[in-house]
Amino acid sequence: MTQQPLPAPAADAVKAALHAIPMNATVGVHITDVGPGWATGECPDTPPFRNHLGTIHAGAQFLLAEAVSGAAFAGAFVQYVGEAVPLIEKLDTHYVGRAVGDLTARAEIDPATLPAAYAEYGADGRARLLVRVTVKDGEDKPVMEAQAHWYLRRRPQDK
Repeated sequence: MTQQPLPAPAADAVKAALHAIPMNATVGVHITDVGPGWATGECPDTPPFRNHLGTIHAGAQFLLAEAVSGAAFAGAFVQYVGEAVPLIEKLDTHYVGRAVGDLTARAEIDPATLPAAYAEYGADGRARLLVRVTVKDGEDKPVMEAQAHWYLRRRPQDK
């Protein structure tokens, strides 16, 4: 199954929101593509963000996973972005290898969970979704697996 990206204006808005976060800009996190419930991103290998082993610091990997999961979540709820606030509640990480070279990441929401989340948001003005993330290094080797727990709530004035 081929996943379609969001229309360009919507994708650009999601990317711009993530790129405007100062920490993402500092580390070089960049969202490369976004669709309804999925996103990809990258983070360059730069010396200031290496650890004592000379590999990519866990903090940079975490930041990339958080950003790409947020883009996937925003892509799923793009029609509500102006009226709601997305918040990450928890990010469970499992580092599975040393990261060497530029990082890439892919985040995905199980499409089967979206209808219930949309119904919950429509009824209560809030919804929760799990976003799974894989971060790979420059050798295309998985170095981190994560599960991001995202929450969306309607802004109080829009009730």
